[in-house]
Amino acid sequence: MPLKTSYFNKGILKNNIKRFWLIPFSYTFFMLIIIMGYINIEIDLMNRTKNPELLNLLGNTIFETSDVMVLFLGFYPLVAALAMFSYMHFQKNTAMIHSLPLTRSTLYVTNYISGLVIVIIPLLFNGLILIITEVIVGIPKTSYTWAWLGVNLIMTFLLYNFAIFIGMFSGHMAAHAIFFYILNFLALFIEGVIRSIMVNFFFGYSYSYIDPTFEVLSPLYYLETLYRGFQSDRGNIVVLVGYFIVGIVFLVSAYYLYKKRQMEVATDVISYSFVKPIFKYSVAFCSAALIGTIIVDILSVSETLSAYIISYLIGGFIGYFAAEMLMRKTFRVFKAYKGFVAFSLILSLFLCSIEFDLYGFERKVPKDSEVEIISVSSYHDLVMRIALNPEEYNPDAHRYLFITIFEPSEEYSDNFSNQPPKVLDDELIKRLRESMPGISENREVISKVRQIHSYIVENKNIFKENEKLRNMYIDGQQADLFQHRDLYFIYRLKDGSLLERQYSLLTNSNNTELDKLLREYFALPGVRESYEPILVKDIEDIHCINISVYTREGHYQEFEIIENIQDFLDVYKKDILAADPLERMFGGSGKYDYNVRVRIDFKKAHTNRGGSDSRSLYEGFENTMNYLFEQGLLER
Repeated sequence: MPLKTSYFNKGILKNNIKRFWLIPFSYTFFMLIIIMGYINIEIDLMNRTKNPELLNLLGNTIFETSDVMVLFLGFYPLVAALAMFSYMHFQKNTAMIHSLPLTRSTLYVTNYISGLVIVIIPLLFNGLILIITEVIVGIPKTSYTWAWLGVNLIMTFLLYNFAIFIGMFSGHMAAHAIFFYILNFLALFIEGVIRSIMVNFFFGYSYSYIDPTFEVLSPLYYLETLYRGFQSDRGNIVVLVGYFIVGIVFLVSAYYLYKKRQMEVATDVISYSFVKPIFKYSVAFCSAALIGTIIVDILSVSETLSAYIISYLIGGFIGYFAAEMLMRKTFRVFKAYKGFVAFSLILSLFLCSIEFDLYGFERKVPKDSEVEIISVSSYHDLVMRIALNPEEYNPDAHRYLFITIFEPSEEYSDNFSNQPPKVLDDELIKRLRESMPGISENREVISKVRQIHSYIVENKNIFKENEKLRNMYIDGQQADLFQHRDLYFIYRLKDGSLLERQYSLLTNSNNTELDKLLREYFALPGVRESYEPILVKDIEDIHCINISVYTREGHYQEFEIIENIQDFLDVYKKDILAADPLERMFGGSGKYDYNVRVRIDFKKAHTNRGGSDSRSLYEGFENTMNYLFEQGLLER
């Protein structure tokens, strides 16, 4: 009869549990402390409220343990993987283990199950204690705890399998642990590197939107977002299913890698020869970006391409040869210079291609026929992006935006007083866009915005030259000739995509074309009113007008205008219309000996941003100041 081969050995499992019992014991103990503390809080909250709706939501506070669970999930799955497969990193141990009358399949499966058991039992034990306690004390809804337990089990499965998979590529225990943490956050690091390069090289690049894909690819970082979703009954099941599938891929891949692994690679940083060039050049690139950026920032040499190339090559040099030393276990690695020369050439060409805009990023201005709606502001605003692209709205990630933006009204009080809206319908999108200055679908306005944007793109060198001149005159009187113009453009195109550009520009008395174009933009119908909503408000729209005064001597006075409100509005609007509209966008200059601040609150305001007009008065508000003096509200 043919001999049957078992994939599981009960004796090895028992031995592993005996050797490493401290891992599940400590995990269970520390988690039990957290669970008991949570149960006490839950019981206390239940005793203090009789509201059925609040009682139903009581159990979702278990998801507020995300900070602690990140520590647990980032530590114990790795420790379990290291414990079960630590023999791979020591030559004597691996020779002894593989000399046993057991197949590699049996060793892998048994050790894998042993590690999975010691990280799963603490979760199941504490989860069941929590569920049973909630049932006994009468918590109406235990589904949140079941969801919490399910999320943690899947994350444990993923991270434990990932730790084993990473271990197959290294014969060194310390490298195994380091690679686990590095690769857990590598996606976010790469995103940061790419953004850093684009910020430094691309004129107009907006460091704003973070692609959630990079967060999902960093499970430990994404855990808080995942928890928050299930806490508000909008958990991302798709991501969990994806994590489970990826965990299976890691499990199967690690199995086949283990069967092909050579015993001689124990103590080697990299186990497989085909991974070594990937590792070396990856380390060189990440080192170039990280160390190069640090050198540029410390030496303040960000103005020249050559400075960037030299700084990045220094960083690449350190990373490249450090990786060689780790893999060869010797300092005599400089004969491998040819690879670094090739790396240096490719990196230099890449930086040059960005600097000279071979990709057309800086010159990109959308055609008029492509644009659906635009927005112009002096600063980047996430709310503005969501207003133009409501498909990006996430009630969990953006709840703070809508709690602060929308004031509760009779119609929407149930939505905004406790929870943000689940989706943005047409009415909410309309109200959101109306609350943001600079948003317009008018074709004449879009055409003028494109003209302004095109002027900036075509005259990049003028603004760069202004920066150099400003630095030369930084301590002189001529420095006052320069004005800062921070502009943020965002276009929603008809295909649903967004195009964003952000500029920090300097103008001076020799080139005022940009200011001229901006004033023409403000002169278009409806534009000035978008930035100055007070211009279209009447006395019936005003809730109250408050004046606060600070003197140079430190005195403070505050009062409310309750009589002749229309007269005050007339002189106030007159001064606004007479003022340069750029002062509202970029700030005015020239103050009285008084610091006089006006705040006008509107009635029936849908949003906090559109709910008031607030500003400090300066010399241009002559009619307003004279009115306050004549009425005896201020003393000269």
